[in-house]
Amino acid sequence: MHSAFNDGSTSAFMWEWFTTKPFVDSGEVKFIGSVPTPWPSWLVAAHPSPERAPVDDVRVFLAELTTYVRNFDSKESRENANVKFIETHFGYPAEDIKAWLKTVAYPENCLDIPRKVITDTLSVLEKAGVVKAPEGGFSVETFVETAVAKLS
Repeated sequence: MHSAFNDGSTSAFMWEWFTTKPFVDSGEVKFIGSVPTPWPSWLVAAHPSPERAPVDDVRVFLAELTTYVRNFDSKESRENANVKFIETHFGYPAEDIKAWLKTVAYPENCLDIPRKVITDTLSVLEKAGVVKAPEGGFSVETFVETAVAKLS
């Protein structure tokens, strides 16, 4: 990111606000706006090919990930352990970490995909010109492998 901005080959960069905040604070990059993501943290997309992402492996991974996400999302972790870990390992100021943790949503179960997340995501991507809805609209079911996760 640094070299691309400094050599002029990139004029814009999108990333999560608190991840880029240190670069904005130092004056290395300029904040021009934000587009909040319509999906929670730890919503995982996998390749649809069973050779590249075997269904059983993805299901086991997401089930185990849920345990870690729930632990990370606990009130105690958000107020203490997470702040210390992020501060120590990534060097962000504690006040920024606490502010960030107040804004981040985590899924209750990484194997459960709310329909609203898919429809809101498609809406944002369509407005941005990344996807174009087919005639009759999107079929939400085509975006979730129900052999892996449940669409709710």
